[in-house]
Amino acid sequence: MDETKQEHKSNGDPNGGPIHQGHPPYWRRAHRDWRIWFMVILMLGAMAIYLMTGGLRGSVNVQPQQTISFPGGN
Repeated sequence: MDETKQEHKSNGDPNGGPIHQGHPPYWRRAHRDWRIWFMVILMLGAMAIYLMTGGLRGSVNVQPQQTISFPGGN
């Protein structure tokens, strides 16, 4: 049984697991996935709308303040 483990480790994987050749990890392939780009564009669009509308101030009804006049004052 030790011989099969040693043979398996001699293939190049130090942990003894299977070796997947020809497929880079997903984080390296993510820039080619349309779902990642869709979410990036959606997020950038939401950020642009947030900045153009003045943040969350656009959704609150703000009444303009009236100036206070003092009798006989400035």
